[in-house]
Amino acid sequence: MDWISTYGRYIMITTELIVLIAFASRFTLDRKLTDLKEDIAEKQEILEVNADLEKNIRTVQKKIDTVKILIQQQPVPINTLILIQTLLPLGTQLESLTIDKEKVTAAVIADTAGSFTQLLANLSVSKKLTNIEVGKVGKNQYGIHFIVTAKIQANAFK
Repeated sequence: MDWISTYGRYIMITTELIVLIAFASRFTLDRKLTDLKEDIAEKQEILEVNADLEKNIRTVQKKIDTVKILIQQQPVPINTLILIQTLLPLGTQLESLTIDKEKVTAAVIADTAGSFTQLLANLSVSKKLTNIEVGKVGKNQYGIHFIVTAKIQANAFK
């Protein structure tokens, strides 16, 4: 009995201290949990608000990538257009022009037969255009109307 009353008291006091410490730490842990929930809610709101912005940024990045690809492929059409412009003699005008990676097709109107001949001579002299074909030659009120197709030399504008 003596042992139980002496050591039992210590055991009871120790147990009560542990319970009080657990009770006090519960308030601290609850406060931390509440703060974490509030932080998560704030960050979630920020993410939801910025979701449209992120989607727009991704769309713009895709467009930029597409533009980069187009810019890399751009020298062939621009340089071909400049070449065609320099080869056109006076008295000829383009009705339509289609430039692909491999060929050029143009609907041309020449005022005179001399302009027609000069354009064909200029095209055949050019080393950047090969396989020149003339098709659908006819005469209309503006002059000689014809379609010219030429193949663009590989690596001609690189």
